[in-house]
Amino acid sequence: MSTILLIDDSTGILADTAKKLEQAGYKYNYVDDYKVAFNFLRLSRPSVQIVVVSLNNALGYPMMRKVHSLMSDRATIIVYSKDKDGAISNWIAKQKFPFYFKHEEQADEMFNSIKRSLFSKGQFFTHQQLLKLARILSKYTNQAQQMVKEAAPQSKSLQELEHKLARKLDGIDKQRRFLSDLQK
Repeated sequence: MSTILLIDDSTGILADTAKKLEQAGYKYNYVDDYKVAFNFLRLSRPSVQIVVVSLNNALGYPMMRKVHSLMSDRATIIVYSKDKDGAISNWIAKQKFPFYFKHEEQADEMFNSIKRSLFSKGQFFTHQQLLKLARILSKYTNQAQQMVKEAAPQSKSLQELEHKLARKLDGIDKQRRFLSDLQK
């Protein structure tokens, strides 16, 4: 289950963000319909840590209020908008949403905000990093995925996680081979 939900109205302005997240190894869900987004949030509320919403006109204001009331207690809500005339940024300021970025002008800042938010919530590793660790560890134990899942939340660096996993293996030879395989 991913921890990031991208809610894009039909304009597709979050497509570049989705591509960057994928290239960086993060799992996310991308929806382009508000009804689908609310159903997803109702079903996956505990696991969602970041909600990025594209907001491009006043028709999205009621949806933003719903997202805020449903998720503000557990997720970082980021608003991303083209905001050609400044009306959306004024509305965002009145609503006191802490994270607002303008499309194209602040794309990198928004992506960095997503990463910082994940780090602040204790998610230090990408999905790809954890899959790679589990794949290599599976050569040495049948419980690789479970071991990675248990050790990752208590580790703050990839090296720390790798060494914790190595120490869980039986025998110094297996531990050395595992750490050697990670370096390849």
